[in-house]
Amino acid sequence: MRILMLNASVEFHSNWKVLLKSHSKMFWEAPIEQLQDTETWQERQPDLLVAPLPIDLKYSKWIQDLQDHISFRLLYYSSDLNLDALDKAWITQPEAILIDPITEAQMIATLRLIQLNLNNLSKKNIQDKLKQLSLREQEIVQLIRRGLSSKQISERLFISTNTVNTHKRRIKEKLQVKRFAEIS
Repeated sequence: MRILMLNASVEFHSNWKVLLKSHSKMFWEAPIEQLQDTETWQERQPDLLVAPLPIDLKYSKWIQDLQDHISFRLLYYSSDLNLDALDKAWITQPEAILIDPITEAQMIATLRLIQLNLNNLSKKNIQDKLKQLSLREQEIVQLIRRGLSSKQISERLFISTNTVNTHKRRIKEKLQVKRFAEIS
């Protein structure tokens, strides 16, 4: 999971940062003002945005705009929570809100649930994209899932191995995956 943590005046327990780092493929921190920096989002493409509460309404609106264009999950943290902060938080539909004190087990459970939701969303997106493949591409995906090699697929479908490999490359592009294991 790629995690972007926004810093603000709210203190975040240093052990939580260690836990976030240990449960991520990539972890980085940025000032909350960088929410509008589209380069940050395009370059790093975080799966999870960790943001402080209370949050100014303008930042809440920036998060909403980002959610309209980019798929990511949202986790808020706070050392003190009030009703006004909660109202602003629910506008952006966070996965969870962590309020200090929180145990290590609670943090890990929260991160695992978020990761599970991300995996389910990714699988649903791939299933939707599978329907957009040509009949031949769908046939090749089924044979790949059965564990057949390019050579075996070419023999079964009476096409060249190069054609199979071209289909495989195009399937990966259409599904936006790097490995076929992601669609199994």
